[in-house]
Amino acid sequence: MTDNPDEHRGTRVQPEARGEPRQWDQRPQHPSTNPPPFTPQPTPPATSMALTPPTECPACGKPAGEELSCQFCNQVLFLPQGITLSTAGLRFGGYLLEFVLMICTLVIGWVIWALIVFQYGQTPAKQLLHMRVVCIPQARTAGWLRMFFREVIAKTLIGFLASFTLLIPYFWLLWDKNRQELWDKMATTLVVSDPRDLLRPQPQPQLSDSHAGTPQR
Repeated sequence: MTDNPDEHRGTRVQPEARGEPRQWDQRPQHPSTNPPPFTPQPTPPATSMALTPPTECPACGKPAGEELSCQFCNQVLFLPQGITLSTAGLRFGGYLLEFVLMICTLVIGWVIWALIVFQYGQTPAKQLLHMRVVCIPQARTAGWLRMFFREVIAKTLIGFLASFTLLIPYFWLLWDKNRQELWDKMATTLVVSDPRDLLRPQPQPQLSDSHAGTPQR
């Protein structure tokens, strides 16, 4: 019978020394590799497009109130300094001038002229008198589509209403604090005086054909 040499030495070889796998009392804990659960961030509330006029007029320094224009100097509070509401006399003078231009151009000339200058927020008479239509929600010159709606659709509806109300809607600007006609309220517009053409839309820059056709290296 062969004696075990380990017993003669009074020692016992550990399982690791014999190359045997070590028996763990408990399974080792490994850090989790799963990503943490996704927590959606709260969506910030949408910014309102409503204009908030300043408390003080930048032109005259007097209290601005809650209107879109200063009631003392007619400065439009959300536009550059020097852009004022057109006066009632200028507005009515514009109506008369439109009528004269229609007669002089046999109407068709006025229509073509108007379709061209709608993109600048103007009609033929407004262009001659340096007036411009402004879109209130966007705080800039009214575009072609808004002008078409204002001049053709809204004015036609208000004209139909005025025929049954002794033409009173045509004088709405006389008691409106922002000098808006009813078609201005329908189109959310103001009519301003812009003698220096500060609000004239600028053409978008375009690349020349030589640059557009050159491949990038």
